[in-house]
Amino acid sequence: MKNFIIMSKKLLWLLIVVPFILQGQHSIKGSIKPDNNYTWILLYQLENGRQTFVDNANVVNGKFQFNIDENKTSGIYRAYFHIENNLYIEFIYNKENIDLTFDPNNPIESIQFISSSENKIYQAFHKNITSKQKQLDSLQVAYFKSKDKKHDQFIANSYQESLKALQAVQLDYEKISEGKLAHHFIKASKQYYAPTPFKAPKDYMASVKLHFFDAIDFNDQVLSDATFVNDRLTDYVFYLNQADNMTTKNMLQKKAIDDISGKLNNNFELHKNFEESLINQYLVDENTEMTTYVLNKYYKFLPDAYQDAALEYKITSAMKTALGTEAADFSWTDNGVQKNLHSLIGFDYYIVVFFSATCSHCEIEMPDFYEFIKDIENVRVIAVGLEDTNENWKKMITNFDGFTNILDLKKWDSPKVKDYGISAIPSYFVLDANKRILAKPNDVTELKTMFETR
Repeated sequence: MKNFIIMSKKLLWLLIVVPFILQGQHSIKGSIKPDNNYTWILLYQLENGRQTFVDNANVVNGKFQFNIDENKTSGIYRAYFHIENNLYIEFIYNKENIDLTFDPNNPIESIQFISSSENKIYQAFHKNITSKQKQLDSLQVAYFKSKDKKHDQFIANSYQESLKALQAVQLDYEKISEGKLAHHFIKASKQYYAPTPFKAPKDYMASVKLHFFDAIDFNDQVLSDATFVNDRLTDYVFYLNQADNMTTKNMLQKKAIDDISGKLNNNFELHKNFEESLINQYLVDENTEMTTYVLNKYYKFLPDAYQDAALEYKITSAMKTALGTEAADFSWTDNGVQKNLHSLIGFDYYIVVFFSATCSHCEIEMPDFYEFIKDIENVRVIAVGLEDTNENWKKMITNFDGFTNILDLKKWDSPKVKDYGISAIPSYFVLDANKRILAKPNDVTELKTMFETR
Protein backbone atom coordinates (compact mmCIF):
# COMPACT_ATOMS: atom_id res chain seq x y z
CA MET A 1 0.00 0.00 0.00
CA LYS A 2 2.82 2.37 0.86
CA ASN A 3 4.52 1.69 -2.51
CA PHE A 4 1.23 2.31 -4.27
CA ILE A 5 0.87 5.73 -2.59
CA ILE A 6 4.45 6.66 -3.54
CA MET A 7 3.88 5.59 -7.16
CA SER A 8 0.60 7.51 -7.24
CA LYS A 9 2.38 10.66 -6.05
CA LYS A 10 5.04 10.20 -8.72
CA LEU A 11 2.39 9.72 -11.39
CA LEU A 12 0.57 12.86 -10.18
CA TRP A 13 3.87 14.79 -10.34
CA LEU A 14 4.45 13.60 -13.90
CA LEU A 15 0.94 14.54 -14.97
CA ILE A 16 1.27 18.05 -13.53
CA VAL A 17 4.94 18.97 -13.94
CA VAL A 18 5.92 17.37 -17.25
CA PRO A 19 3.28 19.21 -19.31
CA PHE A 20 4.38 22.41 -17.56
CA ILE A 21 8.01 21.73 -18.57
CA LEU A 22 6.97 20.99 -22.15
CA GLN A 23 4.94 24.19 -22.29
CA GLY A 24 7.95 26.12 -21.01
CA GLN A 25 9.81 25.88 -24.29
CA HIS A 26 9.30 26.21 -28.00
CA SER A 27 10.90 24.25 -30.81
CA ILE A 28 12.56 25.42 -34.00
CA LYS A 29 12.55 22.46 -36.36
CA GLY A 30 14.00 22.43 -39.83
CA SER A 31 14.71 20.26 -42.85
CA ILE A 32 17.63 20.87 -45.19
CA LYS A 33 16.78 19.61 -48.70
CA PRO A 34 19.09 18.37 -50.15
CA ASP A 35 20.93 17.71 -46.88
CA ASN A 36 24.43 17.95 -48.46
CA ASN A 37 25.75 15.88 -45.54
CA TYR A 38 25.58 18.76 -43.07
CA THR A 39 26.16 17.49 -39.53
CA TRP A 40 25.54 20.54 -37.33
CA ILE A 41 23.81 23.93 -37.24
CA LEU A 42 24.37 26.94 -34.95
CA LEU A 43 21.69 29.33 -33.68
CA TYR A 44 22.32 33.02 -32.95
CA GLN A 45 20.10 35.92 -31.92
CA LEU A 46 20.62 39.40 -33.32
CA GLU A 47 20.89 42.03 -30.59
CA ASN A 48 21.87 45.62 -31.35
CA GLY A 49 22.98 44.48 -34.77
CA ARG A 50 25.38 41.88 -33.35
CA GLN A 51 25.10 38.11 -33.03
CA THR A 52 24.74 36.33 -29.69
CA PHE A 53 25.18 32.57 -29.60
CA VAL A 54 22.07 30.68 -28.43
CA ASP A 55 22.48 26.96 -29.14
CA ASN A 56 23.79 24.29 -31.49
CA ALA A 57 22.09 21.18 -32.84
CA ASN A 58 23.03 18.07 -34.76
CA VAL A 59 21.75 17.61 -38.29
CA VAL A 60 20.62 14.03 -38.93
CA ASN A 61 19.48 13.15 -42.45
CA GLY A 62 18.94 16.84 -43.09
CA LYS A 63 16.76 17.40 -40.01
CA PHE A 64 17.51 19.46 -36.90
CA GLN A 65 15.73 20.88 -33.86
CA PHE A 66 16.42 23.62 -31.32
CA ASN A 67 14.46 23.81 -28.06
CA ILE A 68 14.11 27.42 -26.92
CA ASP A 69 13.30 28.36 -23.36
CA GLU A 70 10.13 30.47 -23.19
CA ASN A 71 12.05 33.18 -21.33
CA LYS A 72 14.30 33.72 -24.35
CA THR A 73 13.56 37.13 -25.85
CA SER A 74 11.80 37.50 -29.17
CA GLY A 75 13.62 38.86 -32.19
CA ILE A 76 15.47 37.97 -35.36
CA TYR A 77 17.43 34.71 -35.21
CA ARG A 78 20.03 33.25 -37.56
CA ALA A 79 20.86 29.58 -38.03
CA TYR A 80 24.28 28.97 -39.61
CA PHE A 81 24.60 25.66 -41.42
CA HIS A 82 28.02 26.52 -42.90
CA ILE A 83 29.61 29.25 -40.81
CA GLU A 84 32.95 29.26 -42.68
CA ASN A 85 31.18 30.37 -45.86
CA ASN A 86 28.74 32.62 -43.97
CA LEU A 87 25.72 30.54 -45.02
CA TYR A 88 22.63 30.93 -42.86
CA ILE A 89 18.86 31.28 -42.75
CA GLU A 90 17.14 34.10 -40.89
CA PHE A 91 13.70 34.20 -39.29
CA ILE A 92 11.51 35.80 -36.63
CA TYR A 93 11.14 34.02 -33.29
CA ASN A 94 8.28 35.27 -31.13
CA LYS A 95 7.27 32.64 -28.55
CA GLU A 96 5.89 30.15 -31.05
CA ASN A 97 6.97 26.85 -32.57
CA ILE A 98 8.64 27.11 -35.96
CA ASP A 99 8.87 24.41 -38.61
CA LEU A 100 10.71 25.24 -41.81
CA THR A 101 12.50 23.82 -44.84
CA PHE A 102 15.16 25.30 -47.11
CA ASP A 103 17.55 24.47 -49.91
CA PRO A 104 21.15 25.14 -48.75
CA ASN A 105 22.12 26.07 -52.32
CA ASN A 106 19.64 28.97 -52.25
CA PRO A 107 18.68 29.48 -48.58
CA ILE A 108 17.18 32.97 -48.73
CA GLU A 109 14.84 32.40 -51.67
CA SER A 110 13.95 28.79 -50.90
CA ILE A 111 13.00 28.99 -47.21
CA GLN A 112 9.41 27.90 -46.52
CA PHE A 113 7.58 27.96 -43.20
CA ILE A 114 5.33 24.99 -42.43
CA SER A 115 4.38 26.55 -39.10
CA SER A 116 4.94 30.06 -37.64
CA SER A 117 2.32 32.73 -38.14
CA GLU A 118 4.93 35.50 -37.75
CA ASN A 119 7.13 34.23 -40.55
CA LYS A 120 4.27 33.20 -42.83
CA ILE A 121 2.80 36.71 -42.66
CA TYR A 122 6.12 38.43 -43.25
CA GLN A 123 7.07 36.11 -46.11
CA ALA A 124 3.67 36.56 -47.78
CA PHE A 125 3.96 40.34 -47.40
CA HIS A 126 7.44 40.34 -48.93
CA LYS A 127 6.30 38.26 -51.90
CA ASN A 128 3.21 40.40 -52.60
CA ILE A 129 4.79 43.80 -52.05
CA THR A 130 7.85 42.95 -54.15
CA SER A 131 5.61 41.98 -57.05
CA LYS A 132 3.77 45.31 -56.84
CA GLN A 133 7.03 47.27 -56.54
CA LYS A 134 8.42 45.62 -59.67
CA GLN A 135 5.31 46.64 -61.59
CA LEU A 136 5.67 50.26 -60.51
CA ASP A 137 9.40 50.33 -61.20
CA SER A 138 8.93 48.93 -64.70
CA LEU A 139 6.23 51.51 -65.44
CA GLN A 140 8.51 54.29 -64.20
CA VAL A 141 11.30 53.09 -66.51
CA ALA A 142 8.85 52.92 -69.41
CA TYR A 143 7.77 56.50 -68.67
CA PHE A 144 11.39 57.65 -68.83
CA LYS A 145 11.74 56.14 -72.30
CA SER A 146 8.37 57.09 -73.76
CA LYS A 147 8.36 59.85 -76.38
CA ASP A 148 4.65 59.81 -77.20
CA LYS A 149 2.13 61.86 -75.18
CA LYS A 150 -0.69 59.34 -75.61
CA HIS A 151 1.60 56.56 -74.49
CA ASP A 152 2.73 58.75 -71.59
CA GLN A 153 -0.88 59.09 -70.45
CA PHE A 154 -1.48 55.34 -70.73
CA ILE A 155 1.61 54.61 -68.64
CA ALA A 156 0.66 57.28 -66.07
CA ASN A 157 -2.83 55.77 -65.67
CA SER A 158 -1.35 52.27 -65.28
CA TYR A 159 1.13 53.63 -62.77
CA GLN A 160 -1.59 55.18 -60.62
CA GLU A 161 -3.62 51.95 -60.67
CA SER A 162 -0.53 49.95 -59.66
CA LEU A 163 0.24 52.46 -56.91
CA LYS A 164 -3.25 52.01 -55.44
CA ALA A 165 -2.78 48.23 -55.51
CA LEU A 166 0.59 48.52 -53.75
CA GLN A 167 -0.82 50.83 -51.09
CA ALA A 168 -3.68 48.39 -50.50
CA VAL A 169 -1.26 45.48 -50.01
CA GLN A 170 0.83 47.55 -47.61
CA LEU A 171 -2.22 48.59 -45.57
CA ASP A 172 -3.66 45.05 -45.52
CA TYR A 173 -0.49 43.51 -44.13
CA GLU A 174 0.00 46.28 -41.60
CA LYS A 175 -3.48 45.41 -40.25
CA ILE A 176 -2.95 41.63 -40.43
CA SER A 177 0.36 41.88 -38.57
CA GLU A 178 -0.88 44.24 -35.84
CA GLY A 179 0.49 43.11 -32.47
CA LYS A 180 3.08 40.82 -34.00
CA LEU A 181 6.83 41.27 -34.27
CA ALA A 182 6.52 41.16 -38.06
CA HIS A 183 4.51 44.39 -37.90
CA HIS A 184 7.67 46.38 -37.11
CA PHE A 185 9.39 45.16 -40.29
CA ILE A 186 6.30 45.38 -42.51
CA LYS A 187 5.64 48.97 -41.49
CA ALA A 188 9.31 49.93 -41.90
CA SER A 189 9.40 48.31 -45.37
CA LYS A 190 6.93 50.83 -46.77
CA GLN A 191 8.49 52.62 -49.74
CA TYR A 192 7.46 56.01 -51.00
CA TYR A 193 6.22 56.29 -54.59
CA ALA A 194 5.25 59.64 -56.09
CA PRO A 195 1.57 60.08 -57.11
CA THR A 196 2.64 60.33 -60.76
CA PRO A 197 5.77 59.05 -62.52
CA PHE A 198 8.76 61.30 -63.18
CA LYS A 199 9.93 62.21 -66.68
CA ALA A 200 13.49 63.10 -65.65
CA PRO A 201 15.59 60.40 -63.95
CA LYS A 202 17.35 63.02 -61.81
CA ASP A 203 13.99 64.14 -60.37
CA TYR A 204 13.10 60.52 -59.64
CA MET A 205 16.40 59.93 -57.81
CA ALA A 206 15.99 63.13 -55.83
CA SER A 207 12.56 61.93 -54.69
CA VAL A 208 13.90 58.48 -53.73
CA LYS A 209 16.63 60.05 -51.61
CA LEU A 210 14.27 62.55 -50.01
CA HIS A 211 11.81 59.89 -48.88
CA PHE A 212 14.18 56.93 -48.37
CA PHE A 213 13.80 56.88 -44.58
CA ASP A 214 10.16 58.02 -44.30
CA ALA A 215 8.98 54.70 -42.82
CA ILE A 216 11.96 54.08 -40.54
CA ASP A 217 11.61 54.70 -36.81
CA PHE A 218 15.22 54.99 -35.66
CA ASN A 219 14.12 54.55 -32.05
CA ASP A 220 12.39 51.21 -32.71
CA GLN A 221 14.52 48.73 -30.72
CA VAL A 222 13.12 45.74 -32.64
CA LEU A 223 14.45 47.18 -35.88
CA SER A 224 17.74 48.21 -34.28
CA ASP A 225 18.33 44.75 -32.81
CA ALA A 226 18.06 43.25 -36.28
CA THR A 227 20.20 44.42 -39.18
CA PHE A 228 17.16 46.01 -40.87
CA VAL A 229 17.98 49.65 -40.11
CA ASN A 230 21.71 49.26 -40.70
CA ASP A 231 21.05 47.58 -44.06
CA ARG A 232 18.88 50.51 -45.11
CA LEU A 233 21.52 53.00 -43.99
CA THR A 234 24.30 51.32 -45.95
CA ASP A 235 22.04 50.88 -49.00
CA TYR A 236 21.46 54.63 -48.99
CA VAL A 237 25.20 55.31 -49.03
CA PHE A 238 26.40 52.66 -51.46
CA TYR A 239 23.51 52.26 -53.90
CA LEU A 240 21.96 55.72 -54.11
CA ASN A 241 25.22 57.66 -54.22
CA GLN A 242 27.28 56.28 -57.06
CA ALA A 243 29.30 57.92 -59.83
CA ASP A 244 31.73 56.78 -62.51
CA ASN A 245 34.35 59.19 -61.18
CA MET A 246 35.90 58.15 -57.83
CA THR A 247 36.26 61.76 -56.65
CA THR A 248 32.59 62.48 -57.32
CA LYS A 249 31.48 59.22 -55.76
CA ASN A 250 33.45 59.91 -52.59
CA MET A 251 32.01 63.40 -52.39
CA LEU A 252 28.43 62.09 -52.74
CA GLN A 253 28.97 59.39 -50.15
CA LYS A 254 30.52 61.79 -47.65
CA LYS A 255 27.40 63.96 -47.90
CA ALA A 256 25.16 60.90 -47.53
CA ILE A 257 27.05 59.79 -44.41
CA ASP A 258 26.76 63.27 -42.92
CA ASP A 259 23.01 63.36 -43.67
CA ILE A 260 22.50 60.01 -41.95
CA SER A 261 24.55 61.07 -38.93
CA GLY A 262 22.16 63.97 -38.48
CA LYS A 263 19.16 61.62 -38.50
CA LEU A 264 20.64 59.24 -35.92
CA ASN A 265 21.30 62.02 -33.38
CA ASN A 266 22.56 60.38 -30.15
CA ASN A 267 21.57 56.81 -31.00
CA PHE A 268 25.13 55.57 -30.42
CA GLU A 269 24.35 51.89 -31.06
CA LEU A 270 23.13 52.72 -34.57
CA HIS A 271 26.08 55.06 -35.12
CA LYS A 272 28.50 52.33 -34.10
CA ASN A 273 26.96 49.62 -36.31
CA PHE A 274 26.58 51.98 -39.27
CA GLU A 275 30.09 53.39 -39.18
CA GLU A 276 31.74 50.02 -38.58
CA SER A 277 29.80 48.58 -41.55
CA LEU A 278 31.01 51.46 -43.71
CA ILE A 279 34.61 51.02 -42.58
CA ASN A 280 34.56 47.29 -43.28
CA GLN A 281 33.17 47.85 -46.77
CA TYR A 282 35.63 50.62 -47.58
CA LEU A 283 38.46 48.36 -46.40
CA VAL A 284 37.26 45.68 -48.82
CA ASP A 285 37.09 48.31 -51.58
CA GLU A 286 40.52 49.57 -50.46
CA ASN A 287 39.17 53.11 -50.49
CA THR A 288 41.60 54.73 -48.07
CA GLU A 289 40.08 58.20 -48.40
CA MET A 290 36.64 57.06 -47.27
CA THR A 291 38.03 54.71 -44.62
CA THR A 292 39.90 57.61 -43.06
CA TYR A 293 36.86 59.90 -43.34
CA VAL A 294 34.54 57.50 -41.50
CA LEU A 295 37.19 56.55 -38.95
CA ASN A 296 37.65 60.21 -38.00
CA LYS A 297 33.89 60.54 -37.39
CA TYR A 298 33.91 57.29 -35.42
CA TYR A 299 36.53 58.45 -32.94
CA LYS A 300 35.41 62.08 -32.83
CA PHE A 301 31.70 61.62 -32.12
CA LEU A 302 31.28 58.14 -30.65
CA PRO A 303 31.75 57.85 -26.85
CA ASP A 304 34.63 55.64 -25.71
CA ALA A 305 32.25 53.02 -24.31
CA TYR A 306 30.92 52.30 -27.81
CA GLN A 307 34.25 52.19 -29.62
CA ASP A 308 35.95 48.96 -30.69
CA ALA A 309 39.51 49.12 -29.34
CA ALA A 310 40.78 46.64 -31.94
CA LEU A 311 39.27 48.49 -34.90
CA GLU A 312 42.08 51.00 -35.37
CA TYR A 313 44.70 48.24 -35.47
CA LYS A 314 42.65 46.32 -38.03
CA ILE A 315 42.27 49.41 -40.20
CA THR A 316 45.90 50.44 -39.90
CA SER A 317 47.04 46.96 -40.94
CA ALA A 318 44.61 46.82 -43.86
CA MET A 319 45.55 50.27 -45.15
CA LYS A 320 49.23 49.35 -45.11
CA THR A 321 48.52 46.72 -47.74
CA ALA A 322 45.92 48.57 -49.81
CA LEU A 323 46.44 48.27 -53.57
CA GLY A 324 48.70 51.03 -54.86
CA THR A 325 50.42 51.67 -51.53
CA GLU A 326 54.12 51.09 -51.03
CA ALA A 327 54.74 47.72 -49.39
CA ALA A 328 56.21 47.84 -45.89
CA ASP A 329 59.98 47.52 -45.94
CA PHE A 330 61.83 44.84 -44.00
CA SER A 331 65.40 43.62 -43.80
CA TRP A 332 67.31 40.36 -43.55
CA THR A 333 70.86 39.06 -43.59
CA ASP A 334 72.12 37.16 -46.65
CA ASN A 335 75.56 35.52 -46.22
CA GLY A 336 76.48 38.17 -43.67
CA VAL A 337 75.25 41.04 -45.85
CA GLN A 338 72.34 43.21 -44.61
CA LYS A 339 69.64 43.62 -47.28
CA ASN A 340 66.13 45.08 -47.40
CA LEU A 341 63.11 44.87 -49.68
CA HIS A 342 63.11 48.47 -50.89
CA SER A 343 66.73 48.33 -52.02
CA LEU A 344 66.13 45.46 -54.46
CA ILE A 345 66.40 46.47 -58.11
CA GLY A 346 66.47 44.91 -61.55
CA PHE A 347 63.08 43.19 -61.72
CA ASP A 348 59.67 44.21 -63.07
CA TYR A 349 57.81 42.35 -60.34
CA TYR A 350 58.49 41.18 -56.80
CA ILE A 351 56.38 38.59 -55.01
CA VAL A 352 56.48 38.52 -51.23
CA VAL A 353 55.06 35.24 -49.96
CA PHE A 354 54.53 34.28 -46.33
CA PHE A 355 54.42 30.56 -45.54
CA SER A 356 55.45 27.95 -42.97
CA ALA A 357 57.07 24.55 -43.37
CA THR A 358 54.60 23.14 -40.83
CA CYS A 359 51.52 24.46 -42.67
CA SER A 360 49.63 21.75 -44.59
CA HIS A 361 48.27 24.24 -47.15
CA CYS A 362 51.79 25.57 -47.70
CA GLU A 363 53.16 22.09 -48.27
CA ILE A 364 50.70 21.76 -51.16
CA GLU A 365 50.75 25.29 -52.59
CA MET A 366 54.39 26.31 -52.30
CA PRO A 367 55.83 23.59 -54.61
CA ASP A 368 53.06 24.36 -57.12
CA PHE A 369 53.87 28.07 -56.86
CA TYR A 370 57.59 27.40 -57.36
CA GLU A 371 57.08 25.22 -60.45
CA PHE A 372 54.94 27.93 -62.03
CA ILE A 373 56.94 31.03 -61.16
CA LYS A 374 60.48 29.70 -61.79
CA ASP A 375 60.05 30.10 -65.56
CA ILE A 376 58.49 33.59 -65.44
CA GLU A 377 61.02 36.26 -66.40
CA ASN A 378 61.65 39.50 -64.50
CA VAL A 379 60.09 38.23 -61.25
CA ARG A 380 61.89 37.91 -57.95
CA VAL A 381 60.35 35.98 -55.07
CA ILE A 382 60.99 36.86 -51.43
CA ALA A 383 59.74 33.89 -49.40
CA VAL A 384 59.33 34.52 -45.67
CA GLY A 385 59.12 31.40 -43.53
CA LEU A 386 57.19 31.99 -40.30
CA GLU A 387 58.63 29.23 -38.14
CA ASP A 388 59.13 28.00 -34.58
CA THR A 389 62.36 26.18 -35.50
CA ASN A 390 64.55 26.09 -38.57
CA GLU A 391 64.82 22.31 -39.19
CA ASN A 392 61.70 21.82 -41.33
CA TRP A 393 62.23 25.18 -43.01
CA LYS A 394 65.75 24.21 -44.14
CA LYS A 395 64.43 21.02 -45.70
CA MET A 396 61.59 22.79 -47.49
CA ILE A 397 63.61 25.63 -49.03
CA THR A 398 66.07 23.24 -50.68
CA ASN A 399 63.33 22.90 -53.28
CA PHE A 400 63.05 26.67 -53.80
CA ASP A 401 66.24 27.43 -55.72
CA GLY A 402 66.29 31.04 -56.90
CA PHE A 403 64.01 32.36 -54.18
CA THR A 404 65.24 34.81 -51.56
CA ASN A 405 64.47 32.64 -48.54
CA ILE A 406 64.06 34.42 -45.20
CA LEU A 407 63.64 32.67 -41.84
CA ASP A 408 61.54 34.49 -39.24
CA LEU A 409 61.49 32.63 -35.92
CA LYS A 410 59.13 35.17 -34.34
CA LYS A 411 56.38 33.60 -36.42
CA TRP A 412 53.00 35.28 -35.65
CA ASP A 413 54.68 37.84 -33.38
CA SER A 414 56.86 39.04 -36.23
CA PRO A 415 56.67 42.75 -37.17
CA LYS A 416 56.33 41.58 -40.80
CA VAL A 417 53.13 39.75 -39.90
CA LYS A 418 51.71 42.91 -38.33
CA ASP A 419 52.86 45.18 -41.17
CA TYR A 420 51.34 42.93 -43.83
CA GLY A 421 48.23 42.00 -41.83
CA ILE A 422 48.88 38.27 -42.18
CA SER A 423 46.08 36.13 -40.72
CA ALA A 424 46.47 33.03 -42.92
CA ILE A 425 49.24 31.35 -44.88
CA PRO A 426 50.35 31.10 -47.57
CA SER A 427 49.75 34.80 -48.35
CA TYR A 428 50.96 36.45 -51.56
CA PHE A 429 51.73 40.10 -52.36
CA VAL A 430 52.62 41.08 -55.93
CA LEU A 431 54.67 44.30 -56.13
CA ASP A 432 55.80 46.40 -59.06
CA ALA A 433 59.38 47.60 -59.64
CA ASN A 434 58.82 50.46 -57.18
CA LYS A 435 57.52 48.04 -54.50
CA ARG A 436 53.94 49.24 -54.77
CA ILE A 437 51.29 46.58 -54.18
CA LEU A 438 49.64 45.49 -57.42
CA ALA A 439 47.67 42.49 -56.19
CA LYS A 440 47.00 40.23 -53.21
CA PRO A 441 46.01 36.88 -54.76
CA ASN A 442 43.91 34.68 -52.49
CA ASP A 443 45.77 31.55 -53.58
CA VAL A 444 48.24 30.22 -56.12
CA THR A 445 45.48 29.63 -58.69
CA GLU A 446 44.56 33.32 -58.66
CA LEU A 447 48.24 34.27 -58.85
CA LYS A 448 48.72 32.02 -61.88
CA THR A 449 45.78 33.68 -63.63
CA MET A 450 47.34 37.09 -63.07
CA PHE A 451 50.66 36.17 -64.66
CA GLU A 452 49.20 34.00 -67.42
CA THR A 453 47.20 37.00 -68.69
CA ARG A 454 50.07 39.45 -68.24
